Amino acid sequence: MLIMWGMSVLVVVLQRDLGNALLLFGIFLAMLYLATGRVAYVIAGLLTFALAVYVALHLFSHVKVRIQVWLNPWSDPLAAGFQPIQADYALAHGHIFGTGLGFGYPQFIPVVASDYAFAAIGEELGLLGTVAVLGLYLLLVTRGMLIAMQARDSFVRLLAAGLTVVLGLQTLIILAGNVRLLPLTGITLPFISAGGSSLLTNFLIVGLLLKASETAGERR
Repeated sequence: MLIMWGMSVLVVVLQRDLGNALLLFGIFLAMLYLATGRVAYVIAGLLTFALAVYVALHLFSHVKVRIQVWLNPWSDPLAAGFQPIQADYALAHGHIFGTGLGFGYPQFIPVVASDYAFAAIGEELGLLGTVAVLGLYLLLVTRGMLIAMQARDSFVRLLAAGLTVVLGLQTLIILAGNVRLLPLTGITLPFISAGGSSLLTNFLIVGLLLKASETAGERR
């Protein structure tokens, strides 16, 4: 299992898709803890992640640039830092109540339909709108975990928990990137960012969670 997971992550890393590599690593670590309950695995995984970040900084020049832009986008405001700066302006422009639907300026943010969809929401719906969106994601994750907790079959329980982790971790990574708590990784925001394959995958995840919920209900 470890070999197959390592090979899959290596392929993604070699393609320089470090965002999905981070997602796969987080999912594996969460599933390993849920299946075994051993905190030592989590600690070992975090140490491995720290080592991987150190290696990536020296092997991939674009990783170093992305981290530099994350820490200080004004170091290159007309090129690499332009996108996060415009996203910051959009979120600040939204204030508490937002500019209103259709009254924002998402066209000023490059790749807004995928990487910075949340920033566009923050501008037009404001702080209250972003909190509402976060609440919906939190509700989805909470329901998914409740399905996992109610399942008596170990496979169904791990399946529901794993699918929920996929949605929750994906959302956490991209939202943290939008507000510059983490470097932007290019992962899509579930059900909002543009991307047909991503949308299809998310609907399949929800469908499987519904089936797991039905199975858990039948066995109670």
